[in-house]
Amino acid sequence: MYGSIPGWLRVCAVLSFVAVVELQTAGYASAGPEVTDVITVAAVTANGEPANGYWVADRTTTSVSVSGCSGPSPAAVGNNIYSCDPSEAGANICWPAPASLLCARDPWSRALRRFASPGTLPAVNPPETPMPFALVLDDGTRCVLRAGDDWGGRADGLVPTYGCGMANWSYAVLASPDQDPAAAVDRSQPLWTVQTGDVGPPTAGFFPPRPRKVTTAWFAGNTG
Repeated sequence: MYGSIPGWLRVCAVLSFVAVVELQTAGYASAGPEVTDVITVAAVTANGEPANGYWVADRTTTSVSVSGCSGPSPAAVGNNIYSCDPSEAGANICWPAPASLLCARDPWSRALRRFASPGTLPAVNPPETPMPFALVLDDGTRCVLRAGDDWGGRADGLVPTYGCGMANWSYAVLASPDQDPAAAVDRSQPLWTVQTGDVGPPTAGFFPPRPRKVTTAWFAGNTG
């Protein structure tokens, strides 16, 4: 009949359709990043002034004073970036400024808090294995390095090293309590991974941790 389609043409059409679908599916599957984007934040100049879009949220000293800044920030990849006591101050990413320290919490607000300097600051080198102070996961979730607050727990004993969601901190990057906190981010592959899960009262039972990929990670560095 005039309207019939030859068998060989039908086979070619089917094969072409399958090939197109396979190509589209492969393209969709590989749409995510293959390498974690690592960003070094230099939020304060050598003269102690905010830099690169960062700003001081409150020109006065915050309500919590720091009593000592003898060690490096866990997120430091440069010299003389401090972590200060007490932990309640949440001052674990701090650059020196005139008679004070300017401390960051996350890279999105670009806000710095000013603390009065507790005295002469020692020279400090970055830790051997720095920890990112902020992460973005492959589902878009934002996480910040644990500092000072009560971040909750779990009945399985895993502890939060990063609080995620930027709201009630009921979701976290998890690690074993006897694990080096820096190992909470698995950097063995170009695209880093973490284990995530819910947190709450220490006796609360939650689902097992879920792996997530880290698309972006921020460290603390110096200008120049």
